[in-house]
Amino acid sequence: MKALLEIVLQALPLHAEEGPQRESMQEATLVTRLAAAEGCTPETAVLLAALLRRVLQALALLDPVELSAGRWAFVSFPASLLGRSMLEILKTPGQTFFPADYWEEGHHRPLELKEEQRHLLQRIENERILTNPAARPIRVVHVAWAVIRVQNCFLLCRREDISRPGEKTHVLPGGRLNVNDLPDETRAEPDVLRQLMNPQASSARENLHATLARELREELQLLPNIHYTAEPLQDLKPYCRVSGAGNRHVYTEYRFRLYSIKLTSAGDTRLLEQELAGALRPTWFSADEIAAPQRANGDSAYVDVLQAAWGTELRQQLLAFPKSIDVPPGFGSAAPFDLPASPTSGIYFGKSGKERRCPVSLGEVAHYLLLLLGGHAKGWKISDADGLVVLGRGWIRLANKRLLAVAIELQEALSKSFPGLLEIREAAYVRLNAHPDALLFAPEWFGYDIQGSSSSGGYITVRRVHMETPLGRIEGDYIERPLNANSIRILRELERGDEPSVADGIRAADWEKNLREQLLSELRRIGLRRLWTTRQGTSTLVEGIRRIKLVR
Repeated sequence: MKALLEIVLQALPLHAEEGPQRESMQEATLVTRLAAAEGCTPETAVLLAALLRRVLQALALLDPVELSAGRWAFVSFPASLLGRSMLEILKTPGQTFFPADYWEEGHHRPLELKEEQRHLLQRIENERILTNPAARPIRVVHVAWAVIRVQNCFLLCRREDISRPGEKTHVLPGGRLNVNDLPDETRAEPDVLRQLMNPQASSARENLHATLARELREELQLLPNIHYTAEPLQDLKPYCRVSGAGNRHVYTEYRFRLYSIKLTSAGDTRLLEQELAGALRPTWFSADEIAAPQRANGDSAYVDVLQAAWGTELRQQLLAFPKSIDVPPGFGSAAPFDLPASPTSGIYFGKSGKERRCPVSLGEVAHYLLLLLGGHAKGWKISDADGLVVLGRGWIRLANKRLLAVAIELQEALSKSFPGLLEIREAAYVRLNAHPDALLFAPEWFGYDIQGSSSSGGYITVRRVHMETPLGRIEGDYIERPLNANSIRILRELERGDEPSVADGIRAADWEKNLREQLLSELRRIGLRRLWTTRQGTSTLVEGIRRIKLVR
């Protein structure tokens, strides 16, 4: 073989280092030279020339026009160098294109080497698919994914692979089946690896539950039957793409099975512990956040396979999945609370216009804790937390027994009027058992500013001030909405305490409905029940809200 490859090397056409001048070579001439070599039959010569031609052609080194006429010519000088380098390596016994351990696997291998391999495979595979729409995947992966849903949030884990620009950061818990997930007798079969490369392999489908158990144990420290039970939910249609963690990045066919997870109380608490531990940072995404390109903080969900399967129905499909834990009914959004501005001001509860004051007497620290729990349940940013750890789904972990005593005090005070509103678990975790939309805050935490004129219109700004407490700070927020001239006039009347419906120059028909449509949903978003109230036929701005001067 060495002598034959030397003949090929000597016969290869040349290309000028600069400029377009080049040689060409008839493949038939090469075949004749090879066939004249000792021990080479004409058939071998034809086969070797065809094989080398195909390799050079696959590397895009040869001019396709010349090839169509039976001639070899390199497309450029660098192409001729690569062709010669490759043949020199093939000719020399023991020589390789890469170091002997180049493709060795293991965590000890340098990250930059794995990335180099990834880019090499990715480039080859992308080009293979681009030039051949009928290209076949060269890797088959069977995947078990866990759907863990609590209320309308879904648990995702940070991906193990390194972060790369443009790549999604979080994925459903679970992972790919490996040979160790199979029973001993199956692993002992001589064709076990070939079975796993078969998309239809029954041995893979029948043992994905073992993959799920292993992955949930590794990622979330959840144990089957102790922390959860799992039921097969759906097998997704095959999904093919150039993908794979690290240097396993090739054209792959994925076979996904979704499992519905039912958590025990111990399992739910274990997830809270995992949030504290860090590790893969389990994170709760809403269905909208999963469907969106990314969250406000830059996190994003890798759900390409779900989008391929469900398209625009992704969000609806997610919300059709069973919930993973039976959350107590709690307090819904139909009858909201106004959390108190002071420890003794009580809680206003009920539908707007029919709310009633429920006297609740709280200690100062218990009042602070209630505010923080309410703000966190609504998803507001909590900063400078002292003695507590902010977790997902409205949970806060208390760091010491002193705060646990405060939480118990708060629970006892609330239970007289609102039994079950405050939930304490494992003598450490606490949350308000209420829908986020049911939690509102007293008007004293808000200020407003109206700018503009009654002739040309303007805008209104309503701001929730920062809530400073010794336990932590609830960051403020605001809304700003443009208003027409008539709405500005109505708000000016409300400021003065005059009834808009009888004021001169105001189109007052159904003014309350008009303002509600413009402002109510945004007011509720920042935690204010309403901006005005009507009592005994007279409408005014709500008591407690302050006029503040804002600089745009």
